[in-house]
Amino acid sequence: MNKNLFSIITAFTLLSLFPHKANAASLIATNFDNLSLGAAIVGPVGPFVETSLINANNQGLGDLTSGVFCPAGFTSCVPPQNPEGTIYTYVHQVTPGVDFPNDAPFPLPQNTIPFNDVSQFSLGFNASGFNDVAGYSFSQAENALGSDGKFNIEQLDDGKLVWTVSGGEGWDTNTSNPETITFFWQTTQPPSGPGGTYIASNNNTSGSGAGPLPIPVQKVPEHNGILGLLAVSTLLGTVTNLKRKKK
Repeated sequence: MNKNLFSIITAFTLLSLFPHKANAASLIATNFDNLSLGAAIVGPVGPFVETSLINANNQGLGDLTSGVFCPAGFTSCVPPQNPEGTIYTYVHQVTPGVDFPNDAPFPLPQNTIPFNDVSQFSLGFNASGFNDVAGYSFSQAENALGSDGKFNIEQLDDGKLVWTVSGGEGWDTNTSNPETITFFWQTTQPPSGPGGTYIASNNNTSGSGAGPLPIPVQKVPEHNGILGLLAVSTLLGTVTNLKRKKK
């Protein structure tokens, strides 16, 4: 075998072993106001996970209420009984600086402090099974941010989803008229439970709360092709050496 060809095959094989970093992918926002949803999944704490956004000092920064819904037409949403290919819509209502009552497993902070100029809402985990559909309530965003405000949505290279404020006024604490904004995203994966972490942040601090976590997608074992190339390269190298010995 030609030495140069063998070297090229080996080089490409070794390079393929290293992970490739992808850029964040921008998504087109869908208006939650126009969605038609079916029944919600009823989990251990009910159809909604009601919890608090808490900072590193154990202070409340706001409220987080989440639920997972089946498509329109479903009168009940029980994942083991749902047909294959069912799309699940994860819905999250975020309210800065105001904390409503929580479900029993989730403690209510002793005090909630103002949380102003909130600039971002994000998932603290890979959005497993994400189907590239995500958005927020345009009407609620306009109420909180003004007519010039919106959210840019990205999926990072680690699979996390991020909604970032663009333009408009500040998303602030308003105790008399709470500025709740509803976010959503869709996936092929039902939740495994309320083990997900959701985060709201501004330029100075952030608060996190628990919410539904999708079951991971079963992945096909990776590097099978790479292992095959390695085997071929090794075999070709052995054949080359044997030819040399015969000479």
